[in-house]
Amino acid sequence: MKKIPNWLQKELPYNHSWINVGKEMHIMEKGAGKPIVMVHGNPMWGYLYKKVLDGLDDSHRYIIPDLIGFGFSEKVKIHEHSLEAHSKWMAKFFSTIKEEKIGLVVHDWGGMIGIAGAIKAGKKIDGLVVMNTAITAPKDGFKPTWFHSLSQVPLISSLFFRRLNFPLSFLNRFAHVPGSFDSQSMRAYKYPLRKFKDNCGPLALARMVPNTMQHPSVPIEQEIETYLDSYEGKAQIVWGMNDPVMWKLRRRTSRLLPQAKVVKTDAGHFVQEETPEEVVKAINEVFK
Repeated sequence: MKKIPNWLQKELPYNHSWINVGKEMHIMEKGAGKPIVMVHGNPMWGYLYKKVLDGLDDSHRYIIPDLIGFGFSEKVKIHEHSLEAHSKWMAKFFSTIKEEKIGLVVHDWGGMIGIAGAIKAGKKIDGLVVMNTAITAPKDGFKPTWFHSLSQVPLISSLFFRRLNFPLSFLNRFAHVPGSFDSQSMRAYKYPLRKFKDNCGPLALARMVPNTMQHPSVPIEQEIETYLDSYEGKAQIVWGMNDPVMWKLRRRTSRLLPQAKVVKTDAGHFVQEETPEEVVKAINEVFK
């Protein structure tokens, strides 16, 4: 199997493939039936859903793409990353799924990118599980988080994100459940971006977060919020209440999806890694 070392193949005993979306995108799949797409965010890759996949049966077709620039998808230059570009790449991925109706499980940047891609591909979102993500657009007068402010500082941001491999080398700082990131999982998370020439993705995605209302991500984020404001399908929100970055966004997400059951967990940012059983339960409930 190209690109993936044997030790990781053993940990991820699923179907692996690559598709051309303008760039080469790596896909993992498990099961058969209704397509349910799980989209990761920054700075992760599909391995983030390993514990969730291990807890699910094969009654649905679970599809996990690696965002371009992450995991075992093709790496690109820092200037090639934008919300518009990722949305287009994701739309081409969704276009390879023959079914019109798809389920979505999203986290972090996977929220905006996954939903935007599904909409662009003309898919109907038939069930949604949302975890620690921003799926609402910024409003006048907003202030960016410390994490995203750091990413905009010249030189210092490159030092932190690329030379010191932030935040990948510091994932436990974003977690709250003890023991969530053991040595084996850390090895897996860091492996695809272990080379400096490949590791601009985390910095690029941090910079994709708006720091002003003139940021190029804002119009797409406004489109997503408008779409979700009229979404009446099934939904659940599974939220890590100890997230040091996105802790403020749960209430805003609940207002946007008033039909959604809210499950509060002890997790930090990475709910799938820290409290995977809650994610499995939500998926089973939404996609009965």
